[in-house]
Amino acid sequence: MKHTHLVSLLMAVSLTAQAEPATQVPSLPVGELSATYFEPAAVQDINADAEVTQVDTRLKFPIGTLGSIDQGLWVFQFNLFEREFRTTVTDEASGKQRLYDVSVPISYVRKLSDSSRYTVNVSPGVKSSLEYVGNDDWAANGVVQYSHSNDGFGYNLGIVYTHAFGEGRFVPLANAQWDIGQQFQAILGFPFSRVSYAPSKAQHYYLKLTPNGGNWHVYGDDKNNTFDYTQQGYRLGIGGEWRVVGPVWLNVEAGQQFAQELEFDNEQGLRETLELEDSSYLHLSARLRFR
Repeated sequence: MKHTHLVSLLMAVSLTAQAEPATQVPSLPVGELSATYFEPAAVQDINADAEVTQVDTRLKFPIGTLGSIDQGLWVFQFNLFEREFRTTVTDEASGKQRLYDVSVPISYVRKLSDSSRYTVNVSPGVKSSLEYVGNDDWAANGVVQYSHSNDGFGYNLGIVYTHAFGEGRFVPLANAQWDIGQQFQAILGFPFSRVSYAPSKAQHYYLKLTPNGGNWHVYGDDKNNTFDYTQQGYRLGIGGEWRVVGPVWLNVEAGQQFAQELEFDNEQGLRETLELEDSSYLHLSARLRFR
């Protein structure tokens, strides 16, 4: 089965930055080392006191580029993502499940004019618990996007194949972007939105809303005992980032993850869904960007 972190996928697309922008709001990072910690989320509507704690870690870095944006630019990255779920029931039983996304995002960007371009991104990789690697662990996720901008206003249109809403599906990509002077920027639409304030080229503060689900192929006691692990949820976060030195930035974000569900579906057709209460989170990262 497959999983992708949607914002991370769109970050790969953001490597296609055009000429030096008028806004001071920085581009999305091309590399990242991060950790995200969540408070325990109680499981609703079961006959036991149970809670689930989530911890995310990510390492992502650029591999290289080939070509030019005018003639066609290829961009290559490496992504290693781990999501850990710790489950506690009535303070007696506990369990831990680690899930992984190991992928190589590949983007192709072509500039059509000074104000428009199109981008294709494919992220092949393995999405599973990684005790074994089988045919069901391999996945390819992607984005096809057309972008246009002129005089402080722009829009993006496209289609995304993603597991950010749980099981894999095609969803539309449509948002509008306004650059209000050099300091303010608003990106509003689907599947994510963000409002930014950048008082200087070394500071950036933002409010964002993103989906944050996933889907993994998980192994039990042996290679033949498998099931699908599916998560749904959304994040509303507020954060800030500051340039430390050169292309290195420090990022801190806090917020709420809500509308959370975990679903377990084995090959015999047995399915169980857990609804979780909202949980606060804290995200810390070192980011790499070149503009």
